[in-house]
Amino acid sequence: MKSTDIMIEVTSAVDIGEPANIAATLHLPEEMPSGQLNLILAVHGGGYNRHYWHPHFADDSYSFARFFTGHGKAVLAIDMLGMGQSSTPEPESRLDRMKIAAAHNAALVHCVAELARPVSITGLGHSMGGLMIITQAAAHEGLDRVAVLGWSNQPMVLGDTDVASLQAALIPSGYLATPREPMRKLFYWSDVPTELIEFDEANGSTTPACLGRDALTPRIVHEASAQIAVPVLIVQSEIDTSPAPEKEPKYFSKSADVELQILENAAHCQNFASNRSLHWNQINDWIDRTG
Repeated sequence: MKSTDIMIEVTSAVDIGEPANIAATLHLPEEMPSGQLNLILAVHGGGYNRHYWHPHFADDSYSFARFFTGHGKAVLAIDMLGMGQSSTPEPESRLDRMKIAAAHNAALVHCVAELARPVSITGLGHSMGGLMIITQAAAHEGLDRVAVLGWSNQPMVLGDTDVASLQAALIPSGYLATPREPMRKLFYWSDVPTELIEFDEANGSTTPACLGRDALTPRIVHEASAQIAVPVLIVQSEIDTSPAPEKEPKYFSKSADVELQILENAAHCQNFASNRSLHWNQINDWIDRTG
């Protein structure tokens, strides 16, 4: 795998009165395939950053990026605007979900232009990243398929954490620290090593308050979901955010190809599950089927 860290200027796409940049890592196969390249735009969840897809604190078996580059695909892992090493504007109230989605789209467009070859693009988002990839797919052209991992269009179940309490604790503006330890039962299946959990928690990010509010707002992307016409993959783990996963496909009413996958013996953070390779193989097969 060949990995390159890049900083992509997206100032003109967001218009927030100051420069804006998206931090990203482009992971490419050691040997690039001929013809069309499958490119995965990977968007992390709340409290995370792009290293969720290639965690430096874990062995290579936990690397989503290494798995997919090993199957001849490229992975563009970004830090969401306002998170990780991407720009964190002050005041945070300059941001909103649509501007953040526009920044992600601009970063993708830049990367595709730099690749200078035919691409087939999968927009893939985990948790809050699912919220963002739905938003991006509805507002911007260019995604050939959309994968929504661990995001629920129904009122979310967040383990032992009370949604109403989270809403009450939200600040009107600023960057939120994610209460990670109370989320352990939701995030990790019981066999995930404690040391790995602690490393994962220590490598998190703050989250823009605007996204925290939107993620906890019922029906926030129902309209956007209904606008997506490309193939859609929905993934929920056995322990995850949806109270009834079988009801999730109906929200993507315009798509003629909606697939639901349930990952058993896994929790919300599928990349740390003991059966993560099964999960990745299922996504890889879906990309190939819909390519």
